[in-house]
Amino acid sequence: MQVCGVELSSATSRWRESWPPFGGSYECAGHSCCISGSQRPSCRVQCCQVPRCTGNVAHLQKEDKYSCVDRSTSYLHVQTLRNFPIEKLYGEVVLVRLDSVLLLDPLGLFSCSRKRTLSTIKYLYKAGGKVLLVTSWDPVLQSVNPVLKSTESFAEYMSSLLQVKVIPVNGVPCLTSCKKEERVQNDIILFENLLNFRGENANCNDFSQKLASGAAIFVNDSFSLSHKIRASTVGITRFCYASLAGFHFEEELMQLLKINDSTRRPYIAIIGGSNFLRKGPALHLLASQCDGLFLVGKLSFQIMNGLGIPVSSCLIEKNATKEVLQLIEIAHNRNIPIYYPTDLWCLNSNNNEQLEIFDSAELLSGLISLGWTPVDIGPSTLERISSLLSSYKKILWIGPTSFDLTEEFSVGATQLGQILNKASHNSCDIILVGVAACKAVKGMSDSSSQYTAFENESIVWEFLKGGILPGIAALDKSYPYQIPWDDVFSDTTQPLFVDIGSGNGLFLFQMARNWEGLNFLGLEMNEKLVVRCLQDVTLAGKRNLYFLSTNATSTFRSIVSSYPGQLTLVSIQCPNPDFNKEQNRWRMVRRMLVEAVADLLQVNGKIYLQSDVESVLLGMKEQFISHGKGQLVVDSDGRMENPFGVVSDWERHVLARGAPMYRTMLRKV
Repeated sequence: MQVCGVELSSATSRWRESWPPFGGSYECAGHSCCISGSQRPSCRVQCCQVPRCTGNVAHLQKEDKYSCVDRSTSYLHVQTLRNFPIEKLYGEVVLVRLDSVLLLDPLGLFSCSRKRTLSTIKYLYKAGGKVLLVTSWDPVLQSVNPVLKSTESFAEYMSSLLQVKVIPVNGVPCLTSCKKEERVQNDIILFENLLNFRGENANCNDFSQKLASGAAIFVNDSFSLSHKIRASTVGITRFCYASLAGFHFEEELMQLLKINDSTRRPYIAIIGGSNFLRKGPALHLLASQCDGLFLVGKLSFQIMNGLGIPVSSCLIEKNATKEVLQLIEIAHNRNIPIYYPTDLWCLNSNNNEQLEIFDSAELLSGLISLGWTPVDIGPSTLERISSLLSSYKKILWIGPTSFDLTEEFSVGATQLGQILNKASHNSCDIILVGVAACKAVKGMSDSSSQYTAFENESIVWEFLKGGILPGIAALDKSYPYQIPWDDVFSDTTQPLFVDIGSGNGLFLFQMARNWEGLNFLGLEMNEKLVVRCLQDVTLAGKRNLYFLSTNATSTFRSIVSSYPGQLTLVSIQCPNPDFNKEQNRWRMVRRMLVEAVADLLQVNGKIYLQSDVESVLLGMKEQFISHGKGQLVVDSDGRMENPFGVVSDWERHVLARGAPMYRTMLRKV
């Protein structure tokens, strides 16, 4: 068999080397600690055990980061509208999920976010897409903003912002609700408030399908709902062939990732609010990344109690003791300071107008019983924060400074906002999280360009806890790294053979041995298999073979498009039949993969499809022919023989039991 001038002849040998043995050793190190404002805690941290590989894998460590993505964060690397081929938008129906709050904030802290959202819509419109807009607003927002009085008034407002006619459509939000003339016109369509439909909050499958009916592409530009499961952010992605992040969503996600970025140091977190138990994992993460923590609000009482300072029992979360001590131990290990308020504004419960400032220790040791209640941090504490921040290059403020969560007595937040505003002019990165933090700086001159702001605390807390954000996880994925092909292959000018779903890699190992004039790349979701394959690649000294751990269905384009040479052949062999059922959102052969392969494959390049289940093969073949844009034709079909003379593990198993294999070879014209 010849593919683009490269002869693929039969091979009789099979690569049968066994997997290398796995070994490991453990090492640990101790650290000292200093806790500001207190004596050292009596508890000690046990040494941390860190596995260290001892196998002979010379270049695996260097390249491993390109192959095995951290599964805890890999879902954050999503396909974006910015990187989606613009020519594929022309003539497609594109449904965009918007955040109405951002659109109503022309001059505030989120004015840049508003501009990015409008840019998303304009970009799609100018690219020739039929744009459908969906959003939601609650009754409270509607009562204070006349723009949200009706779908018609909001559509008129959007028309003025976009300088394009926006047509309001009431009823079930789907393309079939539009009049025929509205569908064919080039105007933008705005659907009714999604909260008027119970299926939205319930993530109803039927409602999601109606919402997506007629739409090929979904663009999410409502980052504020990332922590929630909604039909318009999660359910809809099952019914659109491409689900992308809009310009605003992309920027917000990048800013979210910066919270964990440790390149700007020293880094301090000012953390307020309450509920230490629920926030424990997030606080532990911040303690492991920051160079200092300053706890305010009710969280500070828990730390003070953990450090042995007497605190009234009515202020202590008794079920959070373990998490508090763990946080102190992490700080002890890393030798970072934990700060807490030195004075507090207090309210007399017998006279709601009587406010006084007390020393923290004095208050907590006895004044609580006399009717005094802490409501906010005092001036001495603010002075201490101000003096500390001058030595930090990155500051995170998350949660309110007040103790009772009411704005009436929250003077600390305003003054802290002024302190941070001053710090921002000294080349300090400021991240604001929560309504209290965002309001504290809103209205300050040039504030929108100086801060990274997240009004929705829940998203950031969930992210810091390591939880999955459903609105992000539902979008299509991109490969998170630029692959250094010259380090991967010895000759990147050689044609590339990609095996999607490469499994244990034995098929590609034999192929790479038989045909040194080709480079072979295996794409496999199972990370453990990829690690073992890469170790074998190193042991065998193969420089024309490599493996990546990824879901090729959505990452194929971002991976292969950067390869310097030509894509000559793509194979998909024996995919799981259950995984390839039509209702499976992440079935392997979908329009996104087919279009990527068809676009990147060189002329006369080939696609080899194989399965022991005839219906699976026919389904894959139908997808490629249907979405191949007329570029793919059948080269060989039916009961054709294996053209390579090398069989996969599953193929060998099927043939051994006397069952048939079904194969198709497609060619790009």
